Amino acid sequence: MDGSLLLNLLALLISICAVAASLIFGMRQLAIARHANYLPALLELLAEFRKAEFHEQYNFVCSRLRDECVPELGLSGLPSEAKKSVYSVAYFFQTLAGMYALGIIGEDVAMVMVRGRVNTVWRAIEPYVIKERESPVVDDHLLSILESFAADAERFRGPSSADLLRARRGRWGSRVPD
Repeated sequence: MDGSLLLNLLALLISICAVAASLIFGMRQLAIARHANYLPALLELLAEFRKAEFHEQYNFVCSRLRDECVPELGLSGLPSEAKKSVYSVAYFFQTLAGMYALGIIGEDVAMVMVRGRVNTVWRAIEPYVIKERESPVVDDHLLSILESFAADAERFRGPSSADLLRARRGRWGSRVPD
């Protein structure tokens, strides 16, 4: 094998490596850009989660809804304030579930953030949703993404919030001040 052939093969190998590296970095950049497009929507959703009104509605749905309203009337038969609370809370978690289903947020983030709450909400509203689905004018998949998300959350056996924070803190290479 002469020197020029060896040099040409080496140049070809370097070119192939450069193309492969470019493809890998390009795909990674595309994924980062795609997630960056969803960041404002996620931040807006999390801003809603910080509002006192949302937590008052959540507390009503999870602790008083069944005592004050009969499930036989479905969601549409709820009194106005109860309906407002149920829709606000249910569609908050439905939106988060949709982001999870579309891969916008990962399983560890979605489940650690709300796994207990989503199960509590689903158990509270399930009989109302099932009754509502019986209506001829309602889609029988009403809140089905939320239902599936709650089922996933029930089965999730990943890290706790504290364990996830500790793992991420270790990856960041610095200690969070005490």
